[in-house]
Amino acid sequence: MISGTLMTTNIIMANWSRTMWQNVVSRAVRALATGPFRLHFFSALATVGGS
Repeated sequence: MISGTLMTTNIIMANWSRTMWQNVVSRAVRALATGPFRLHFFSALATVGGS
């Protein structure tokens, strides 16, 4: 398992909504599942949390 936190100082990205971030991480998961690295992943899960 790989876990982490993403922090940004980019003012535009910093103000994205949770929905926007969920769309971004969902696209990343789809890219891992179907892209050139798909054979190296048994599964992928990405979630967006809030504070």
